[in-house]
Amino acid sequence: MSEEIKTESLVPSEGGDDKGDAKTSARQRKSPRFKVDWPSRALLPGKRIIAIRTKDASLGGVGFESGESMAVGSEVNIELTPWVGGREYVIRAKCVITYNMLLADNAGFSHGVRFTYVPPEQLDNLKMVLKSLE
Repeated sequence: MSEEIKTESLVPSEGGDDKGDAKTSARQRKSPRFKVDWPSRALLPGKRIIAIRTKDASLGGVGFESGESMAVGSEVNIELTPWVGGREYVIRAKCVITYNMLLADNAGFSHGVRFTYVPPEQLDNLKMVLKSLE
């Protein structure tokens, strides 16, 4: 197996592009999605880091809320920090934004991302964390 693991090989899409609504993304999802509530961070273009809150996770990507809007199709790096068994895991991934929706009462934005690259060790951690949620 190569050193770099592309999540596309783990979670193949059924066609379409990365730009779509949440329903399209749900149809393309190949792994189960779990509701979570993880503090996380996003590295935006220009090397600006913002706090985000991960609300759901799967092997193919995550959904999160933030105070800033991110354009569909833009690339971001995220850092997830789930706790399992009293231990914090740090999972970093490169992603592309697949949807962006304004939350009720202008309370921020809901985003969906598809992973484009997760380092092998961190992918193993993500699998372990998700398995603990089953």
